[in-house]
Amino acid sequence: MTTEILLEEVGLEPGKIMADSIRQWRSDCQAGQFKIGANIFRGPKIDMELIGAQIAEGEYFGYPYQKWLALLFVDSEGVLSTILFKTASLDNFEELRRSYRIKGETLMGKTIRAQMSKRASKASGNGYFAVEFEVVSEGKYAEAIAQFRQLHYTPEFIRLIESKPADNGGK
Repeated sequence: MTTEILLEEVGLEPGKIMADSIRQWRSDCQAGQFKIGANIFRGPKIDMELIGAQIAEGEYFGYPYQKWLALLFVDSEGVLSTILFKTASLDNFEELRRSYRIKGETLMGKTIRAQMSKRASKASGNGYFAVEFEVVSEGKYAEAIAQFRQLHYTPEFIRLIESKPADNGGK
């Protein structure tokens, strides 16, 4: 199958989202930075407007079997995006969701800031970062997200991509 890339397509209208290519964000909790893909560093915080969230269990990216939080969101540039969180970051997101649920509010339609927060490690003596979440404003893509959810979103839309198995040299 061949798909032509339309090079003359440029820009987004205000409030619209780019949903034809999904941006993969990563949280590098050793460096305290968010990245796009494997190596484009974008700083210690990202703003997101949620489309969907799932918790799954598995062995991803060389980490042992554990719970993972997968978020599908629109980033501050209006691009459909995904990111995975684990351990303390997952717990921090769940606490934000819980606190809004208790208040009778949803996280939908709001801009959520994910920000790296320095932690100390008693076991190794080295520090690491965990991601903390806060609602910073009303969202600017709420209408586009509602339309996207109605037309395209199902729980299967979010998929965790397993890391490639280690090459055992043919053994």
